[in-house]
Amino acid sequence: MSTTLGDIFREKNIALYQNESLDLDHYYQEPYQDEGDEVKELGEAFETHKWKKKHKIKFIEDGNGYSVFAYFMDGSRRTYKIGEMVLDGKKIYPVVVAQVRAGCTMRGSDKKVHSYANIRKKNLLLLSDRINDEDFQEIRERILATATARSINLDIVQYKVEKTKDSLPVKSAIAKANAIMHEMEIGILNDLVHSKTLETGRMLIVDGPLQFIGQDTGKNEFADLFYNVVGVSKNFNPMLLTSEKSKGKARQIGPELLELEYGERTPVFLKENSRKRRYGFWYLRIRPRDSVSNPFEGIIKVEKMAVVDDTEGLDSTIVDNISLSLLHEGVPTCYGRDARWASHLYPIYLTETFIKSSFESDVVFINSFKKNFS
Repeated sequence: MSTTLGDIFREKNIALYQNESLDLDHYYQEPYQDEGDEVKELGEAFETHKWKKKHKIKFIEDGNGYSVFAYFMDGSRRTYKIGEMVLDGKKIYPVVVAQVRAGCTMRGSDKKVHSYANIRKKNLLLLSDRINDEDFQEIRERILATATARSINLDIVQYKVEKTKDSLPVKSAIAKANAIMHEMEIGILNDLVHSKTLETGRMLIVDGPLQFIGQDTGKNEFADLFYNVVGVSKNFNPMLLTSEKSKGKARQIGPELLELEYGERTPVFLKENSRKRRYGFWYLRIRPRDSVSNPFEGIIKVEKMAVVDDTEGLDSTIVDNISLSLLHEGVPTCYGRDARWASHLYPIYLTETFIKSSFESDVVFINSFKKNFS
């Protein structure tokens, strides 16, 4: 006798309705990668040379592809709502499934980009934390014992439903999938650091900002992981405020970015997260203005965690070397293959493509949850 996912929930007197499936990544617009960021102070650059204005990085035409980067890491996820569950006959919460991936590539001695170890994969069934612990554990154990769950390497986790009236449970589920993706990325970074793979001339680029607040232990050892790491965002908020709102002097970063010419960067700005970690970040134009259609295209946001020695800010020479390397990493381009080509670094594009090739098709993955669970 076949057993469906609905039957398993029904055993705990929870109704599960799987009327339609929704691709959440298409339904909800992807937020800016630096959502929630704010410049801590604008008056003085957070670097050893106190630049007040933009600064030119000289592109080395015969530099033979000079770059301090050898490793490139990205995480990716796909999320889908497959139904709703009804608790106590009153409250309805979305049931979400996700494919989560994280991986790393490296540039070899042949100057080509290769995979670094295997892609880390997790497939998730995400349920609201409003279900009582006993029922959740029994449902989880019941599903994980099935051949179907084993065949798709499934795990069942809970997402926290916020109590604010404006919060959407489905977005909380997406946030939980993101947090698990970040944990997988930190696992890769741990392996790189503990194997002594990263060094000054063989650094790592993380696609996106270094937003690992949930994984931050608060200890110095966590910051040490990021000594040879930068985050590069191609989708940033041009309306980011550049000074304290409370002083009534706030202005947006966008107008300053519009002045950047090819190969120019802003001074390094300071930001501090809720864990009191300090970061230096700056913006760099990697494409000439006349080769892009939007004035913010071709600009990337670069971020580096401040370590113990960075009391006066990031070393300006290091910032310039990183910026020069990023200019070189912009060649060749993925023009015609990705709409974000102007702000995309080619090794990151290859890493993204490599990781996304491991996803099951949407139809196959979603249909896994409509089959027999026995």
